[in-house]
Amino acid sequence: MASSNLTKVVLLACGSFNPITNMHLRMFELARDHLEDTGQFTVVKGIISPVGDAYKKQGLIEASHRLEMARLATEDSQWITVDSWECDQSEWMETAKVVQHHHNKLLVAEDNTDDVDSVSAAKKRRVEEKPLDSSGIKTPLRKIALKLKQRKVIEQQGDLYIIKTISSFRNYTISFKIDQMFEEYTKGLDERVVKSVVSWQGNKLVCEQIGEKRNRGWAHWMEGDKLHLELYCEGEVCKQVFKRA
Repeated sequence: MASSNLTKVVLLACGSFNPITNMHLRMFELARDHLEDTGQFTVVKGIISPVGDAYKKQGLIEASHRLEMARLATEDSQWITVDSWECDQSEWMETAKVVQHHHNKLLVAEDNTDDVDSVSAAKKRRVEEKPLDSSGIKTPLRKIALKLKQRKVIEQQGDLYIIKTISSFRNYTISFKIDQMFEEYTKGLDERVVKSVVSWQGNKLVCEQIGEKRNRGWAHWMEGDKLHLELYCEGEVCKQVFKRA
């Protein structure tokens, strides 16, 4: 149990979170470890405060999407929360004003009860990483992906094919020539480098990805006005269907 003479600390992170990443979450863990290792502080809460749309940064995703992604990424945390106050303001808020808002809010909360039980929120050590599912994809990322609305754009320029996957979270583009192997970095998925080769199998565009995972790849094909996509890896299959716009 934390000693009563330790100074209670709340960590506040302001920023775009455009989108939130694993390192955003790790900085909270690292900051808490550092402070508590001094023996002078106990961290009782972490707050993520995404900037509002009024910030007007180029390429900034809408605040509602960034807020939802941050909430999904932290829903399993016992001590890191997401606050919408800054996002809800009609004008851009200076960081000092955001800090003052949370300071006042915490003073009111302190008069009633502690927001977080620092004993039940067990300390995570520096060596821990976010859990992976059976496919090697980080669990918070899978939860975010399930909420997204994606668009597929497939282009052909001579013998070069370009497939773009577009969403408010992240865009992913690959380009290839039929039956020619190329190196692919699965950025945003399981962060692996694989050797890929795409071929026509009947009416399906099929990709085999050679790397750490066995029997891995994908297939695209059209049926009427619908584009079908199957992603497979070591016996697991994910199916998606896109309707022609």
